[in-house]
Amino acid sequence: MSPPQHTSARTALTRSAPPIPANPRGRGITRADVMCAAEVAVLLGVPKTTVEDWARRGVVPSRKRGRRRMFLRWEIEDWLVAEDG
Repeated sequence: MSPPQHTSARTALTRSAPPIPANPRGRGITRADVMCAAEVAVLLGVPKTTVEDWARRGVVPSRKRGRRRMFLRWEIEDWLVAEDG
């Protein structure tokens, strides 16, 4: 009988996190593509706390890695111009 296989918490988190989609603009992801809540707030003209609330509720697309929440510029742009319904 072989010993049980253990996975570290880091490995488990890496496996469970959804993959970041490829940049639709045809290049690798850069720092300019990753935004924080304050940057999204400036772009949308709303308070940072509103962006954070929308992200928690899934209103605006975001990614959470550990304790950090990040926003991908092209997802925010697509969300902004998408038609509702």
